[in-house]
Order: sequence, then structure tokens, then C-alpha cells
Amino acid sequence: MEENTFMSPHFQESQWKQAAPLIVENKNAGCLEVFYLENKPQAAEGPFLREERKLIDALAERVGDAIELMRVEKELSNYRKNLEEIVEKRTSELTFVNQQLQKEIAERERAERSLREFEDMRIKEIHHRIKNNLQVVSGLLYLESTNYNPNKVVEAFKQSENRVRSIALIHEKLYQSSDCKNLDFLDYVNELMEYLMHSYDLDNNKVIVNVNVDKIHLEMDRAVPLGIIINELVSNALQHAFNEGQDGVIEIHFAKENSGYSLIVNDSGDFPKEIDFKNTESLGLQLVTNLVSQIDGTIDLNTAEGTTFTIHF
Repeated sequence: MEENTFMSPHFQESQWKQAAPLIVENKNAGCLEVFYLENKPQAAEGPFLREERKLIDALAERVGDAIELMRVEKELSNYRKNLEEIVEKRTSELTFVNQQLQKEIAERERAERSLREFEDMRIKEIHHRIKNNLQVVSGLLYLESTNYNPNKVVEAFKQSENRVRSIALIHEKLYQSSDCKNLDFLDYVNELMEYLMHSYDLDNNKVIVNVNVDKIHLEMDRAVPLGIIINELVSNALQHAFNEGQDGVIEIHFAKENSGYSLIVNDSGDFPKEIDFKNTESLGLQLVTNLVSQIDGTIDLNTAEGTTFTIHF
């Protein structure tokens, strides 16, 4: 990006590369490159699938949009600061009350137009994020379709519906928030749990969900991956942790630490000892480990008393 290079941890290059341009202000400002580290069979479109191509293009577009928005916000901030200085200076210099009033009104109208333009750009940014998130959902649905057999079609699409709902609920909460940028995470988790219990048609007297979340407001870039992680871990517990008719307890803890955050999801059921959750064919657990890596976090599993996933980031 403009003579700077940013690499993910343990980045390596190989001969199987796919790249997408970073467009900022209608100019090519750099590129996003992704490499496979193992040989992949050739398909009609090459070693990368069309869905992967779309995901990489969506990521590159989102990076470019974010950089462009940051620049515009900085310009608007400088313009507003200069404008306020001009208004203050002219107010003190004007000698005739009528002239002073007319100029001040004109300057205020300009400032209001600038603020309206800024709000319009923020709304456009939210729409961009929604579009890119939906492209991610499209890729998830495709990957899910490769993992099921005819007997599991309904369950697979229910899981996909829950993942989409966890993202859609974030956009709904952001729309309801005062600044359209941060959401009340406790309110979000409570509503997500109500939805999941209803989705799996569970008796609230049999399976109890306890939510212990600090009063924290999160921006969307953190809330989306955390929402999907909680959705996957709780859904997995609701489906597999308890035998039919068995009582169970699920607990969710989320708190701010000195240097970051901690998320703990515990259920009173047993986790299969033969499954390595970091190396499994389960798309849900793959999503969890990948999203934890995306937010630069760590994840641990403890099965001494029930099943406890602990995430620090």
C-alpha cells in the first residue's frame, strides 16, 4: 500500500498466488495478495475457487473504501476547524450588526452542509460494510454446501441461517444506536441467545443460558466476528452437549481486561475427547478458530468440568 507492506503472521509466498488491486480515490494504490501454501488441484478457474476470488475482491474493496473514508474524514475535520476559526475571527471584526449576521448565517449554512455530507458518507460506509458482509455470507453458504449430505440439508441451512442472523442482528443494533458505529454488546448477546433458543425449540426450564457480559460498546469490526464465534459455540452446545431431555447450563462471560478483552463460553455437557477442535472438519469450529485468528486472539479448551472455551484478544 503506497510503498508500505503489511503481512499477516507467519506469511509465506508460494507459486499459487491470487491478488486484488486496492483502489483509493479511483487510483490503484497497491494490492492484496493471498498465497496457497500447498498444491491445489486445477479447476476451470485455477487453484482458487470463484467464491474465494469474490471474497478476496470484497476484502480489497473494503480496505480501499476504509482508507478513502479516513482521508475524507480528515479533510472534513480540517475544513470544519478552519471554518470555525474564520467564523470566530470575522465575528470579532465585523462592525455592522446586519453584515455580521448575514456572514455568520452563510458560514453556518456551509458548516451544516459539510456535516450533512459527512453523515451521508458515514451511511454509505455502513452500506459498503453490509454489502461486503453479505459477500462473506455468500462464501460461507457455498462452503457449507460442500459439507452436507442429503440427510443433513435442513440442519445445515438452519446453521447458516443462524450465522446470517447473528450478523444481521449487529446491523440492526447499529442502526438503533445513536452514532451508527458502536453497539451495546450485552443487549446484542441477550437477543442472540433468545433467537438461538427459539431456533432450536428448546425448553428454557431444561437448558438454561446465563449471560454475564460487561456493559461494553463495540465497533462493528469487533462485534461481527465475536457474534459469529458466540453463535457457533452456543449452537454447538445446544445441538451436541446435552442428550435428549437432559438438563443443561450454558454460560457466557465477556469482560474488558487491562490490555484487551476475554470471552468465555462454558456448557455443562461433555466435549468428545477424540476431536481436536483446532483440526476438525466441522465448519463451525473452523470458523471459530479462523475468526479468533482474525482478531489477533488466542483460544483454549478446558474439559475438566463440562466444556469451556476461553478466548483472549
